[in-house]
Amino acid sequence: MEKSAKTGVRAQGRPRSEKARQAILAAAIDLLERDGFGAVTVEAIAARAGVSKATVYRWWPNKAAVVTEGFLEFTAPQIGFVDTGDVREDLRQHMRKLGRMLASGSGRTIGALIAESQADPEVAEAFRSRWIAARRTEIKPALRRGMERGELRSGLDLDTAIDALYGPIYYRLLTGYATLSDDFVNTLADYVMRGICASNSSQDGRGE
Repeated sequence: MEKSAKTGVRAQGRPRSEKARQAILAAAIDLLERDGFGAVTVEAIAARAGVSKATVYRWWPNKAAVVTEGFLEFTAPQIGFVDTGDVREDLRQHMRKLGRMLASGSGRTIGALIAESQADPEVAEAFRSRWIAARRTEIKPALRRGMERGELRSGLDLDTAIDALYGPIYYRLLTGYATLSDDFVNTLADYVMRGICASNSSQDGRGE
């Protein structure tokens, strides 16, 4: 049976039971938070979820894919984009939500996955495709709306703008040299906005 190049999940075969799927993802996250990524195994995930190891492998190619999908599913709703009609406020709100999430226990999980990805290509691929790429895909439409409304500079390099807005948040997460506070995120958003907005006039308003 073929596997989807995008998800790593088998494209054909028995349909996934949503109840079993949720149990597997919850088990993966529970084990990750309790034991750390290195100690998690497909066998342990299957046992905790009450399914067979073959069931896990039928739906995911490796433990990295299970853990990353689980993490994405349980955390993505916390950092969803809201279209307020003002791209500056959209980004500021989204960046604050991400900062708060990363300042919690979820940040330790992200840090662990990033660290593990340096030595494990499977973890790196799962993390980049299921977390990083998914986040960037959510952000780009907001930037495009901002350009269409004349709020952002035309011809803006979207990838570079995303790096400038969000890179410092991950830098603080990984180095731990300073906190991921709302004040930091608001200031970061204001500084970057001055460079990417169509007009540089008075972009210092900070939402609560």
